Amino acid sequence: MSLTLREQGIETVHDEVVSQVSQRWAKAFVCKVTIKSGLDQNPWTEPNQPCDIVGWYVSSGGNTMEWMAEVETEDSLGDALVVDKWKRTIARGIPFYLLVPRGLKEVAFKLTQEQAITVSYVYEFTFINGVCHIL
Repeated sequence: MSLTLREQGIETVHDEVVSQVSQRWAKAFVCKVTIKSGLDQNPWTEPNQPCDIVGWYVSSGGNTMEWMAEVETEDSLGDALVVDKWKRTIARGIPFYLLVPRGLKEVAFKLTQEQAITVSYVYEFTFINGVCHIL
């Protein structure tokens, strides 16, 4: 039995990865998470949230962004504008993670090196029996 909750209306691989990873990382990092997906159902997401998943530390003094993650698909990695999106997303001092399909880690890493983009880590994802696995 999978403990992952599935959101209604998820139709793309991108949104499925965003959903499953955000649920897992919220528990792993012990933080609040907001997501930006094609569903646009999250009332807590800021309209100008810079990336797909953001981890927040919530305190009485306000919310502090702890980390950011961007999910890419094979199609989006081939888009010439993807690097510009990453450059606009990265915030100084905040860890930035990329999640790419299995087998495309080197492609993503090469893109970051060519454009001098610092990422905290490039993870690969794959689906086994409908469950997203992060490698």
